[in-house]
Amino acid sequence: MFPAYACEFSGGESLGEAETRYRMLHLNHLGREPLPFLKMRFANTRIGGRSTNPGRGFTEPRRLVEEFAWMEGGPGSFAEFENRHGRVWRVEWHGAWYIAELDAHGSAPHVTGLDELVEFAMERLRD
Repeated sequence: MFPAYACEFSGGESLGEAETRYRMLHLNHLGREPLPFLKMRFANTRIGGRSTNPGRGFTEPRRLVEEFAWMEGGPGSFAEFENRHGRVWRVEWHGAWYIAELDAHGSAPHVTGLDELVEFAMERLRD
């Protein structure tokens, strides 16, 4: 028996993805907090960082929050994040944070503040 939370798994993981998640979750820590399913890709024009995988890769929510903050001041910087339901949002920096849900009909980007952006992302990951 080990602690597991619904927000940690999509149910559609490949064997390789399931193995990666297993290593990330530290299942032997019985008092651990949930580590929501999160796949991300990014490019940061301010600091020159970018993801190296061809698609979105697994990471921890704290990494997503860090990337949002590092994007500020980097025109064209972006971060895409995916939750366990396969919903994907794209955040871009163009003098402000803009966010839109990808593949959502009629989802136009809207401006948000950093605190609201972080809260929005964490809610979607715990969903």
